[in-house]
Amino acid sequence: MEPTPELIKELQEQKLLLISKMETLRKYREDNRIEYFNTEGFMPNPRQAELLDAWNDRFFRVYTYTGGNRSGKTFLGVYTALCVMFGKWMYPGGRRLNFPHRFPRRVRVVGQGWQDHIKTVIIPQLEYWWPKNRPVKVKKNQVGIEAMWTDEITGSTLEVMSSNQEVKVFEGWNGDMVYYDEPSPREIRIANARGLVDRLGRELFCMTLLSEAWVSREIINKKLDNGKPDPSVFNTHAEIYDNIGYGITKEGIDTFAGMLTDDEKDARLRGIPSYMSGLVYPQFKAKYRPNGHLMERFTIPLDWVVDIAIDIHPRENQAVLFCATDPKQERYLCDEIWEHGDGTWVGEEIIRYIKRNSYRVANIIIDPLSKADSNQEDTTFRKIAMVLMRYGYVLQTASKDKTSGILNVKTHLEGPNKQPSLFIFDDMVRTVMEMEGYMYVDKGENKGKIQDKDDHMMENLYRILLLDTQYVTPYDEDDEEDDYEDSGGDGK
Repeated sequence: MEPTPELIKELQEQKLLLISKMETLRKYREDNRIEYFNTEGFMPNPRQAELLDAWNDRFFRVYTYTGGNRSGKTFLGVYTALCVMFGKWMYPGGRRLNFPHRFPRRVRVVGQGWQDHIKTVIIPQLEYWWPKNRPVKVKKNQVGIEAMWTDEITGSTLEVMSSNQEVKVFEGWNGDMVYYDEPSPREIRIANARGLVDRLGRELFCMTLLSEAWVSREIINKKLDNGKPDPSVFNTHAEIYDNIGYGITKEGIDTFAGMLTDDEKDARLRGIPSYMSGLVYPQFKAKYRPNGHLMERFTIPLDWVVDIAIDIHPRENQAVLFCATDPKQERYLCDEIWEHGDGTWVGEEIIRYIKRNSYRVANIIIDPLSKADSNQEDTTFRKIAMVLMRYGYVLQTASKDKTSGILNVKTHLEGPNKQPSLFIFDDMVRTVMEMEGYMYVDKGENKGKIQDKDDHMMENLYRILLLDTQYVTPYDEDDEEDDYEDSGGDGK
């Protein structure tokens, strides 16, 4: 049956209507991109998703997103800043953002130079993501930059500033969020931070750490007064490769990488600043499990196996490290001693820790140099060994194979499947401090060697892991001892 002219006309009209609706939807999506973020076909990369999820937790006060070039830092900062202004995540079904007040939000964005950074990077991102269906009033500053953005629906404001401005212009402000696109001088951060106190505001640092080493020390690795990592800081690190498929391609990265030196590749592709590229253990993350290596203290189960390592120095504190092995062969650095004392005192302190925690001890090892002159009877080794012997423990000398030991530590910090098998209790202040600052010498005749300072717990750590202690149940251990005795003591 041939279609009638009337049916053909009706079908054509429906097709034109559908095309019109599709074009209208396409135009709406193009004009209001922020409403379609986090939906099919336009998702955050894995590192961005970590931070956005953590933003829903009001416990965190400071957020850092560090990484190489083109890892999505400016987008993440601008997107979060706009959602704070609007009071909710803007994608369909996005949850409201809770604030401790009912006033319009106040946001600051701090960039670097007005012309070379703010005008060419930040402002285009603001214009790109601001929804066209949302009225906004934009006011330029004295240098012609669109520096003040006012959302006419909520009354919230976003102020763009430059880290090249004098510190005094940042004073006397209060608000809900400061977003730094690349690091600023410390004085500017302090001036802005004062203004966040009244509203319990938050800081977001999105940056490639090429300079401003204070950011690593005072923000990313911030400590409480008791030396523990500040749990209110949430750190995320991204490489340029994390953004493949989210706006960039591997081919594009390869072209960019071909223009860089090896040092520049570390900084611009992997986001590793020059002052951190010499870390012995860059795998270490001072974040809580499962995203890092820190754990809150718990009581070590009685069946776990504990190794103890001693590093002795006559003119410094004595360093003793305790490491427990669980049934999954995972290691937990669970106690540390860092105090002055002679060999007898060290031995007695170790016994106190063992008895207090009912540790099931496998090995107690010590720096081989502690034996000093074997003709002397009062060596530190002998003093410690005599105390331990009274309680049934044997003191052994540790391995000197530092290279293999360090490789072992690296493997435990990040295994083949990217999962760690080494964890540290968060009150292990000395151990964490050394882990974060354990570095290679970067120049001079000792270049490439490990710095000979603040390394006592690190010496203990690699020596313990060289033992390769394996967990066995106390029952199996007793069976092995019985078999040994039944054989006459020689295992035959």
